[in-house]
Amino acid sequence: MLVSPIGQWETPRALSAIMAILGTTKASLWPFLEGSGGLISGLSVGDLTSAETGGAAEALEDDFAPFKHAGGVHSYHFHPTGDHHLAGIDHANYSFGDGANDSPFSVGCAILPNAIVSNVMLAKYDSAGNAEEWRFWIDAAGLLSLELHDANVSTSEIAASTAALVIGEQCFVVASYDGTETAPVVNLYKNGVLVNDGTTVETGAYVAMEAGAAPLTVGCGGVTAVPTTEFHGRIALPFVTGKALSAAEVLQLFDLYRLLLGV
Repeated sequence: MLVSPIGQWETPRALSAIMAILGTTKASLWPFLEGSGGLISGLSVGDLTSAETGGAAEALEDDFAPFKHAGGVHSYHFHPTGDHHLAGIDHANYSFGDGANDSPFSVGCAILPNAIVSNVMLAKYDSAGNAEEWRFWIDAAGLLSLELHDANVSTSEIAASTAALVIGEQCFVVASYDGTETAPVVNLYKNGVLVNDGTTVETGAYVAMEAGAAPLTVGCGGVTAVPTTEFHGRIALPFVTGKALSAAEVLQLFDLYRLLLGV
């Protein structure tokens, strides 16, 4: 279903509405307003830089094929060939565990996948450095998934959708974690609709996430010099926030994303 596009003068209002829903605790949104250069500015904490093999800087217009949508925001194309990704920083606003307790958080973005096997959208997850915290990704079975990782004992809580995503299907995806590490509730949403039952599968004796030194990455896991589980396809409007979004809030976000993307 198509919706009427908004005028670009309304874009700041729509972005402000998104930030209001995300709240004031550890909330960051990257609107992808830039169509060239290598710096992607964020609302709240942390900018991103476009990078390629070895974490070297790479201009958006050279390899990320920025596409400007109806609301003035862009989507960027990511391809594993060349290790194209967005490099963030290690910051406390992207960590939601202290080794003993977890706190709530949510993460999401709009995607148009060209592949649906082991593709990370957003992560703070460096397995090579034993600094895994969380990753929001399409798992090896093609399922939308959020993994919470306790790097101290190398155990995880993993939530997955009940059906695989579809290549070429544009969708808005969100994961919401309530922060109760002893009995986690993780809700996964696709286009505002819940696509799992809220439960997780525990591998080992999970305690809580460790606040490690891994950077935030968009379009891959690992570290920026050695990206892993790289995304193939388009990503737009990624966010992270320190609250468990409700179903109603996810639906409100979906409506705003549709306006900005013109879908």
